[in-house]
Amino acid sequence: MLTALLSCALSGFFFLILHVAGAGSFPRPLTPAEERDCLDRLRRGDPSARSELVEHNLRLVAHIIKKE
Repeated sequence: MLTALLSCALSGFFFLILHVAGAGSFPRPLTPAEERDCLDRLRRGDPSARSELVEHNLRLVAHIIKKE
């Protein structure tokens, strides 16, 4: 029971941090072409491509956390 309560509290805290860190909004999702470009760059070893993919998927992460 304690672990469930702690998990719930942490997920709410994580959602709050993501929301506040982005000044209330998340970056827009990437278009399919932009996402393919990032994945190609990632395969070639570009570390900024990984960061770009992560940042533009924060909305999805927040949505998943909010549902739990």
